[in-house]
Amino acid sequence: MTEYLQALEQGRHLLSQEAAMAPTLSKLMSPAKVSNAVRRRWFERTLERTPLTPCAGLVGLGSDYGSWVAPGEAIESSWTCYSVGAGGDITFDLELIRRYGVHVRSFDAVEGYVEDARREADGEPRLSAHHAAIAAADGPIRMQVTQHPGSRSVSAAGLYDSESYVEVPGRTLQTLRRELGDERIELLKLDIEGSEYEVLPQVDLRDLGVRVFLAQFHHIGGVRGARRLIAELESQGYRPVACIPAVKMTFLRA
Repeated sequence: MTEYLQALEQGRHLLSQEAAMAPTLSKLMSPAKVSNAVRRRWFERTLERTPLTPCAGLVGLGSDYGSWVAPGEAIESSWTCYSVGAGGDITFDLELIRRYGVHVRSFDAVEGYVEDARREADGEPRLSAHHAAIAAADGPIRMQVTQHPGSRSVSAAGLYDSESYVEVPGRTLQTLRRELGDERIELLKLDIEGSEYEVLPQVDLRDLGVRVFLAQFHHIGGVRGARRLIAELESQGYRPVACIPAVKMTFLRA
C-alpha cells in the first residue's frame, strides 16, 4: 500500500509539472488523468519486478528509444523474425540483421511508419516492411489516433485520450505467415498498444514456431490481466528472461 501511495503522489506531481507548462490546467488535473497516471506507474513498477529465469547471452539491441533485450546466443542466421509495431524506430530490426544475419519482417498499422521503415532500411534485402494491424481476426479495424504531438501511433484498445479514429487493415499472425509464405516465425516482437490482451490468447506461439517472444505490456489490461498473459505464456514453455522499462519483456522457449 505504501508503494501505491508513492505512485499516486508521483502521478500527481507529474501532472502538476505538465499543468505548469500548459494553459489547460483544469483539464490536465482532472481526476481521470490523475487516476490513469497512477494506474500506469503502479502497473509498470509492479510488472517490472516479475521474477526472471537466468539466461546467458542477453544483449540489448536498438536505440535507447527502440531498444529490446534478446537472448543473442539462441538466435540463428536462418531465422525469420516478425517485428510488429515498428513505430518510428526500426533500429532493433536493423541490429538483429546486422548482428545475426536473420530476415526481418516489420509491420505497423500506420502507413507513414511503414514508409519510414522502408526509407531507413535503405535497400537492405533482409528487411521488408508491411502495412497491417495485428488482430485477433482478419478484417478492417477502427483504431484510435494518439493525442500526443509528434506521434502517429494508433490503438484498437482505447489506449489514448483522443476522439480521432482511422480504419486500417487487420490481419492475424497466422494469416500473415501464410500470405508471406513463411514456414516459421522464430522470433516475434509484439508492441500493439494494448491489443495484446485480445490478440495473445488467440495465438498459438508454438504452432507459429516462435522460439523467442518479446512483448510490451500496457497498463490498460491491469496488473492481473498482464499476469494472466505471462502465466499462460509460461504454461506454454515460454520463460521470462528479461524486462526493461516500460514493461518490455523477453521470453525464451525452453
